[in-house]
Amino acid sequence: MPPENEVTRLVDKQKLERADRESRIILDAERQARDAKTARLRKQRLSAEPSGEQQKPPPPKRRG
Repeated sequence: MPPENEVTRLVDKQKLERADRESRIILDAERQARDAKTARLRKQRLSAEPSGEQQKPPPPKRRG
């Protein structure tokens, strides 16, 4: 029996498991959305860049 000044906490394990499950589903969906966006932006960046670095003109040289 607990002492009079201590209060026992009731833990709803099913509620905690449900919250963990729901948060994991949301985090997985957010991660998939981030990965898809990253892949889309990478593809867009690569298609916008000229193939190879040789097509870039060299930067002007400073004299001084």
